[in-house]
Amino acid sequence: MTSSARVLSALAALACLSATASAQCNLQTLYATDNGGSVGGAVYFDLNVTTGVRITAFNVNTTIAASTPIGLQVYTIPGTWVNQTGNPAAWTQVGQDNGTGVAAGSNLPSLIPLLNPVVLTPGQYGIALVAGAFNHSYTNGTGANQVYSNSCMTLTAGGATNAPFQAGPFTPRVWNGEIIASPAAGLFADFSASTTSGATPLNVNFTDASFTSAPGGITSWAWDLNGDGIVDSNAPAPSFTYSTCGYYDVTLTVNDGVNPASTITKSDYIAADPQLLVVPSFTVASGAVPLSYVFTDTSTGSPSSWSWDLDGDNVPDSAQQNPTWTYNAAGTYTVTLTASNACGGGTVRQQLNVIGGDECGSAVALALGTSPVYSNAQATTSFAWPCAAGGNDLWFYYDSTCSGTLEINTCGVAAFDTALEAFSGPCGAQTSLVCNDDNCGLQSRISFPVAPAQRYYIRAGGYNGARGTFQLNVILSSSGNGSFTSLFAGCGGSTLATTGQPNLGATVSFTINPVQGLPFLMIGSVPLGVPLCAQGCLIGHNMDVVLPAPSFTATIPCWSFLVGGSVYFQGLDLGANGGCTAGNPVQLVTTDTVRATIG
Repeated sequence: MTSSARVLSALAALACLSATASAQCNLQTLYATDNGGSVGGAVYFDLNVTTGVRITAFNVNTTIAASTPIGLQVYTIPGTWVNQTGNPAAWTQVGQDNGTGVAAGSNLPSLIPLLNPVVLTPGQYGIALVAGAFNHSYTNGTGANQVYSNSCMTLTAGGATNAPFQAGPFTPRVWNGEIIASPAAGLFADFSASTTSGATPLNVNFTDASFTSAPGGITSWAWDLNGDGIVDSNAPAPSFTYSTCGYYDVTLTVNDGVNPASTITKSDYIAADPQLLVVPSFTVASGAVPLSYVFTDTSTGSPSSWSWDLDGDNVPDSAQQNPTWTYNAAGTYTVTLTASNACGGGTVRQQLNVIGGDECGSAVALALGTSPVYSNAQATTSFAWPCAAGGNDLWFYYDSTCSGTLEINTCGVAAFDTALEAFSGPCGAQTSLVCNDDNCGLQSRISFPVAPAQRYYIRAGGYNGARGTFQLNVILSSSGNGSFTSLFAGCGGSTLATTGQPNLGATVSFTINPVQGLPFLMIGSVPLGVPLCAQGCLIGHNMDVVLPAPSFTATIPCWSFLVGGSVYFQGLDLGANGGCTAGNPVQLVTTDTVRATIG
């Protein structure tokens, strides 16, 4: 038996037992941005939940460069968000991304899975979605485009602020995105607290907020209220007094006699004596000599000890509060500060790009995506700019392997008024291609055609010599006639969404939507269409690669021999309802099989 046949046999054996397919509660607004906020901003809307829902992810819309990691915090307030954006204390954080969210591109769904599901019981909620490392794209409200509804819930939009929980929101604004949800059938632990911070002795009352579909309700509770792994209470609503300063994890395990036990842990949930607790942070500036940098501790909570790893080798380099460090060579270094006091401590990391010089000859390589953070605080002006009275420039280069259009911008990723200029030709004999200032607010954007096997130089500076920190978004749009084709239909309702176009040098993404169980993204070189079960689920290809994830993003190499070739993609959701059912030991859903023909 061939290896692919053995894999198919194993998958067939795992195909699912009979189960009732649960209808999904996904609710989508639109992807048609005509407006947008700042990086780290928030959007708000009301959500009327008519039947209990379990939210596992959100799709969002953003103009941040494709493949950029993005995150999300989810907050709720009883009733409505209206007139509450300036009242941050009234909001409760109920959800956090799991760290795998990635931007897909403007007017495309960018999936952000949650670390733990958010369960909402029937009722009216105000919702705030706070962006992490991206900017919300949204649509101006017209009245006719502000209400979206299905059998589970109704969304009424909405507003936006450029920073979380600012007073005076922009209204009306329609959040662009989709709530990924299913009916809340089963047992899901959750809880709230009367307060989460305060001076010691800090007395906190806890309230069980778990959801169960079992008719008898919750039957038992087990609380670890100080994070020591020992059960402190079996009451449904216990109280606990924190006598010592510090951060404390809180864990609740519940049973209902029907479903498997459910456990939730909220890390650092209680802050006793928050004024004494260390929140580490630092700033960095260029020193007096080349490759020298000065680090300044800006931690709150009055730390009394510091440990710095300044060159990223996981070995402490200094115990000073504000050290100076000289690097042996230019490059990108991860700087780590651990600051602590008698109540404990914390750790923060930051990437530092050490520039060997600020002239063309010491230019730094650029790759597609968003660059590390740079600073032109100590840079000089190489020679006169043709636009923006630019100055204090740093130099970069991009080695092109494909034909296409290269875009470089500082939109949303710079802290000052920037200017950009691109050149062809070697250092000392460059030809200016394009220069720009103020394309996206006070930020800059340039684009120009590139050819294979060519080096292009870019300098980034400040309008009229302004200084500060910045990043560069680097995007390549490739030409070609690549295409996606759906070969075999999926089963169970999940689809495989694609973004981009499969051309040489282009970035493409694949996302399983929705996800109910354990998702796998499978890639193969040969189409198959082999049945897995009597319900018609198919394995579409020979599964050369199997990735345990709901999404996959890759940049196609600029290898001419790839043109005209095909690669096959398919998603599999193990443990999901609606696909293979009767006669199989484990239920699963398959998406359609997508053929990517390289152009």
